[in-house]
Amino acid sequence: MSITEKVAIEEIRKNKDLLKGKKVFVQIPEGLKYSSIKILDELKKISAYPFLCAEPCFGACDIRDKDAKLLNCDLILHFGHTKFYKNFETEIPVIYIPLNIEINIKKEILKSITENKVGVVSNVQHLSSLENVKKSLEEIGKEVIIGGYILGCYFENAKKIEKDVECFLFIGSGSFHVRELKRFIKKPVYHFDPEKNEISKIKEDEKDEIRRIMKIEKLKDAKKIGILISTKPGQYYNTEKIENILKRMKKEVYKIVADRITNEKLIGIDVDIFLNTACPRIEEDYFEKTIINISDFLNFFDN
Repeated sequence: MSITEKVAIEEIRKNKDLLKGKKVFVQIPEGLKYSSIKILDELKKISAYPFLCAEPCFGACDIRDKDAKLLNCDLILHFGHTKFYKNFETEIPVIYIPLNIEINIKKEILKSITENKVGVVSNVQHLSSLENVKKSLEEIGKEVIIGGYILGCYFENAKKIEKDVECFLFIGSGSFHVRELKRFIKKPVYHFDPEKNEISKIKEDEKDEIRRIMKIEKLKDAKKIGILISTKPGQYYNTEKIENILKRMKKEVYKIVADRITNEKLIGIDVDIFLNTACPRIEEDYFEKTIINISDFLNFFDN
């Protein structure tokens, strides 16, 4: 049994009084889908009636309450995330199970951080480890401030301590969170990857910045702009502000709505460029036409 699978089952048992006898709509991240049947079996053991959502689960912004309501479920069991930083109402109550995974970083690895004042942030899964990491850093002579968790679209916990630290240490797997953090933070950023058990210093990506500028230049020349709007409750964005900016730029504006935004859905739409107001990670996927994230657009045109 994997660590995440063990944690998931423990959390179900902790919440058994809330789940017993209930019709439960279960959302699980892709990395935990291999454990989905064991999780459903555990729910059955405590006399719950589970439905497994096979749709991809992209985060706490992606609560499929309309699906749960269609099935007359009593509640949603959402694994892998905490409540989203944006407040939004759901038609079905949600229980969030973040699946905290404890890690320890050896002091020898931490010594690769050369700065003295360190801000520590992580993804949601490793929040419970930040105090241990803080102690380890202090034992090698560092001054440490814990920021908290960040997302690929949310960096306030880092921004609020930026002026008080000389660098940041991000704890979490994958490159998306830490790459976006580096874009929005003007201090050196280190990345501890628990899967690789190593720390690396994130370098400035000059090619990435050039690509962003080229996209903006293409938007300046475009005549027809498609604004992508997600119906996922945590990703919905009020487009009035950017519509006004685009209209002042003499652009024709078209609002395009989808639950999950993919290239296949956009191929036949006759616009010159898309402006993405949904998850910034969408930009990493393949699209035949250029897509610009709203944060990059506003950095250039919100004067």
